[in-house]
Order: sequence, then structure tokens, then C-alpha cells
Amino acid sequence: MLLNEFIAQKLETLRKERKLGVYTLCNKAAISYETYRSIRKNRNKDIYLRTLLILLKTLDVTPQEFFSDPMFSSDELEIDFK
Repeated sequence: MLLNEFIAQKLETLRKERKLGVYTLCNKAAISYETYRSIRKNRNKDIYLRTLLILLKTLDVTPQEFFSDPMFSSDELEIDFK
């Protein structure tokens, strides 16, 4: 699995667990719907760290909690260098 795909899936899981709609999350995080949509649909291969941290803060998840997922240390996780 590609890194950006995994991050997108994990963000969506967290959003749904917190019962937040996409527009609500975007409004609370002060990011555009298009930015979040690009992340969700893997249209943007580069996710800005700032954007990710804003989303995590909005979802009330620390970066340590987010990146503690074993998938981040898995050999199956690939980075798209294209």
C-alpha cells in the first residue's frame, strides 16, 4: 500500500469514528474541502505536514498516536516517488 493511501484511509477512519462529516471537519480545521478531497481521493501525492497536523489536532489525535500504527513500520508500505 502507498503511504498517501494509508494516511487517507486512516484519516477517514478517524473522521468516521468521531462522527464528523467531511464539511464539518474541513470547517473546524479551516482547510478547503478540495484539499481534503484531494487527500481522500489520492489526487495529491504530497500531503503537507502542516495540513496533516491541523487535521490531527482537529480530530483530537496526537501525531504520536497517529504514527504508532504498525503499518507505518511495515515493509508493505511504499512511498510513491513519481
